[in-house]
Amino acid sequence: DASPEQRLTRPLSGMFHHTPFDSVAYAAFDPVRSAKQLIPDPAFSAFPERVSVLASSRGLVCLRGCATGFYYVANPLTFRRVRLPYQNRDHRLDADPAVVITFEDDEDAAGAVGLGAGFRHYHVVVTYQVHDGVWAVESFSTRTWDWRVGDDICAPETVVAQSGVGARGRAFFRTTIGHILCYTPETGCVDLIPAPQEVEGRKDWEIGEMEGNFCVACVDQAAKEVAVLYMVPGDSADQVTWAWAGQFHANKMGYHDRMTLLRSQGAAEVVMWDPLEQLVLAVDFDGRVTRSIGPLSGGMYYSDFIPYVNSYADIYSEEGVGSVFKTNDEAVTYKVPQASVKAEIDSN
Repeated sequence: DASPEQRLTRPLSGMFHHTPFDSVAYAAFDPVRSAKQLIPDPAFSAFPERVSVLASSRGLVCLRGCATGFYYVANPLTFRRVRLPYQNRDHRLDADPAVVITFEDDEDAAGAVGLGAGFRHYHVVVTYQVHDGVWAVESFSTRTWDWRVGDDICAPETVVAQSGVGARGRAFFRTTIGHILCYTPETGCVDLIPAPQEVEGRKDWEIGEMEGNFCVACVDQAAKEVAVLYMVPGDSADQVTWAWAGQFHANKMGYHDRMTLLRSQGAAEVVMWDPLEQLVLAVDFDGRVTRSIGPLSGGMYYSDFIPYVNSYADIYSEEGVGSVFKTNDEAVTYKVPQASVKAEIDSN
């Protein structure tokens, strides 16, 4: 078995995206260098309703029912899924929620990228709009099997829906004011973190996770330089610093100004989308294209790519869930609080 350090560097397996036919699709990196793992049902057609993919982390995928608004967590590699209890707040079925799966930040969870990951506790974090420019956060925890409304609201104009990243036990989202929204599920605190100075004046920048670190990648289109920085967290948002992780000249990868950065996950590599060649490219810190997806020809796709690292991680613990109700499709819907179980035992 790989050590936790080796597991963290596991490269991206592929990308989920959506099609003009309102269905989910999956595109894998080339099998020679990425050891492509087949997914039994990449469109999630076996679900009880049509779903959309919202987030993925360490092999788990968060989906939302298009008709009911229920959130699901699934492992597409093992064909297992769980329907979460309904949330406390209205996330609006017609809205485009920003969602992240983030694992608890401990040494064991850090190794959960590996194929033999087992179960590790995680949170599903959802940001939703409550007023114009004002956003709130609600998160689901596998420890309590329930939702918790965040203690704070913030005014970032708009949270970019397809920007969520989970790293170091926190959830991160890009906003249209140039700051990064950071939510800590353990405390319920919401912070707005200034982006590193290196992204100022650069319209193409993206957040991601590399080797367990929260990172920011940016492109200087004039100089054709790509830079990556890792966040060094402090005790508060004001104490966050950024450490230089890598830089390369984009000419090595055949860069042109129509290319855009995508979210990264797993190994230390920059991910880019080339709309002219219809390719997703994985690039190392030397500027070499190591793997690719595509060309995605025919126009039967949207470029709303969600990074996916395959893993046999469990979606819940049989022991931890306890007394559960199961629907006909065997999707766990809620956990009976231990206090209720004890009260029922005492009454008998």
